[in-house]
Amino acid sequence: MQSASLARAKIQTPRFRSGLIERSELEEQLGEALTSRRLVLLVAPAGYGKTAALSRQLQRLPPGCAVAWLAADEEDDLQRLLSHLIEALEPLDPPWRLAPEALLERVAQGRLRETASALVGTLEVTEAPAGGVIVLDDLHAVSDARVFEFLNHLLEGLPQNWTLVIASRVEPPLALGRWRARREVAEFDETTLSFSRREVQALWRHA
Repeated sequence: MQSASLARAKIQTPRFRSGLIERSELEEQLGEALTSRRLVLLVAPAGYGKTAALSRQLQRLPPGCAVAWLAADEEDDLQRLLSHLIEALEPLDPPWRLAPEALLERVAQGRLRETASALVGTLEVTEAPAGGVIVLDDLHAVSDARVFEFLNHLLEGLPQNWTLVIASRVEPPLALGRWRARREVAEFDETTLSFSRREVQALWRHA
């Protein structure tokens, strides 16, 4: 059984470490995406600074912007992932239209579209004056195909003022073509996340 401390760590937004170099171009692009796109993807191997870039920009979101963070791991199936997401949303005091226990029961019954719709309904009435951001970090660790089916349903109905952010080492198996065609997805890959020559020089000076 997972300990309470480990469970809390999964939903705790990482604190950006001070002293790291500024990456103004990347940060400007990422900051704009977090407040304007339905889906934001950061896809690159380990070591490209996905989590660091996200944690920095989350601290710079406008006041009143709601944030829910969830770090996935290899033990997460849909039911476990959703239970942690519900826990991550609790500080926002969401007015659940369907009790969280009922949501998890619907997942167990395979009613994924209905479950996603219920979550969407809750997000719509959750107080978030400057919008909201849900971050799923390390999603490459998840192998349960139902997770991605659920996320496809969630994206279909996601309220306009909410953004889903996924950080992964591989592109997630989602229906991305639809959102790319509608220009509702911002993508950050190895090229975008790589350090520029100027940033490398600044890193060496800092070191």
